[in-house]
Amino acid sequence: MNLRIMTAIMLGGAFGALARFYISGILPVYREFPVGTLMVNSLASLILGYLYGLLFWGMDVPADWRAFFGTGFCGALSTFSTFSYETFTLLREREYLIAGLNIAANVIITIVLVFAGFLLARR
Repeated sequence: MNLRIMTAIMLGGAFGALARFYISGILPVYREFPVGTLMVNSLASLILGYLYGLLFWGMDVPADWRAFFGTGFCGALSTFSTFSYETFTLLREREYLIAGLNIAANVIITIVLVFAGFLLARR
């Protein structure tokens, strides 16, 4: 891996981590539901879908930009481990309905947004 790609990943990761911190920090937990985690997972899914769509539809996306957004930014922004921890905590606290809603919302919304990003890239 060359220095330019590694730098792109590091910078993307730094910006993604900051975005995660601020987005999660400004959104409240609504009745035990971790809205911030859902939002950052959704945003990362939309961005990755868009990036994938650009590539699929034949756009030339330079490798350093793919590394910056795909690996760095979205990798630091998306919080699957946080989602898993929060869901585990809800289950441990016997908040089964909220845990189920959290699982369904994160899985369904993020898949829909990957598709939306993919379609946006076609434009």
